[in-house]
Amino acid sequence: MSIIDLERRLARIEAGRRIGAPTALLSDHPIGDTAGDLRADDALANWQRWTAQGKASITNGVLCLVGPELTAEEWAARFVTEH
Repeated sequence: MSIIDLERRLARIEAGRRIGAPTALLSDHPIGDTAGDLRADDALANWQRWTAQGKASITNGVLCLVGPELTAEEWAARFVTEH
């Protein structure tokens, strides 16, 4: 494979990458309350800062918000029920 072929492949890959603001929002936790709605609005308005800080990622025009990591105790309290 020559350098020309590699440059063509790179140009094709770069042409397929989406550049621009996200068009949808995805979150791994509910955002239906007032605080969640404000967080979502801030994330959409400042999506570049959120992605730079690692609070969100963008894939195919979808801004994916990542919630804070739960500790083992928090996870157990939230998801484990006694029988």
